[in-house]
Amino acid sequence: MPDATMTPHSSLVPLDHAEGLEPLLDQLVEMAWEPGWAPLVLSRLIALCAALRSPAAPQPWAESLARLRAHPLQRLMLEDPLVRESLLRPGPTPAPIALDLLIQHESVRPLLDHASRAGHDLATATRQIGYAAAWRAQARFLARIVDAVAEREAQAEILTLGAGHLREAGFVSYGRNIARWVMQENDPEALALLRRQAPAGLALRSLRCGLPYFVRRPYLRGCFDLIMVPDLPLLPEPARLVDAAFAALKPGGVLLLGSPTAAPPEAAFLEAYLGLTPAWRPAEALAALAHVPPAAEMARAQVIPSLEGRRHYLRLERRR
Repeated sequence: MPDATMTPHSSLVPLDHAEGLEPLLDQLVEMAWEPGWAPLVLSRLIALCAALRSPAAPQPWAESLARLRAHPLQRLMLEDPLVRESLLRPGPTPAPIALDLLIQHESVRPLLDHASRAGHDLATATRQIGYAAAWRAQARFLARIVDAVAEREAQAEILTLGAGHLREAGFVSYGRNIARWVMQENDPEALALLRRQAPAGLALRSLRCGLPYFVRRPYLRGCFDLIMVPDLPLLPEPARLVDAAFAALKPGGVLLLGSPTAAPPEAAFLEAYLGLTPAWRPAEALAALAHVPPAAEMARAQVIPSLEGRRHYLRLERRR
């Protein structure tokens, strides 16, 4: 690993006015082509994006974003398959292939194998940032939640809202105890991947509706032992979704809501180079949703932070 104090790369142009941006980006490009420098390049690019996104920046973020993407650095960043795939489908959460690249799933190994040396170096460095680590940890965490319910309930019924392509299913140990695992997902790409790659033997079913329609379906009440919303979307009235999901729990059932925490240092970088605009939430905002269900029906409510501190979960348990 190169030392951060080495010259000439360490003498970067200070960002004290708008004209200083291009020379600074030029130096980052020069650094990135050198073997072993990708982690330092990425850390400086993250810091640069954060400075450009701050209220004290010399020009609006939209203008800075356009300059970042017009610079030759963009071509270098596109050598990383994660950047390339992410920018094809920007949004609040990673697209299925981009998520698999983030979590280093074996199915996307060919994309990495065909990347250039610089692209592979950048890909390796990008997967070390906290946002990527949080996604890698989430699949195993959700699988542990499923296993805990399936171990307790011999014929467990589970619902995942916004299921994506359900990578957590690959880590479940008590799949034989699951009577049905219902998934709600609107993304056809995610559903296609799920159908091709879902673990054999799981009783998977599809719920063909959007979240707004789920909120209005009273016949779903009292149906599930576990309901998960792994990435709570930015909704005008999230309380309505929480209320409908909690009502659909059986006695003793668990509702788990997941969300990114407040915006981390890499938030502006994620927007600039991965096209990601998550619904960042402080823990207090997530915890406030514990007051939505009737207190008389609540057995327990707790906010669970992820180990790396970039995601948190609200766990609500219904009384038996």
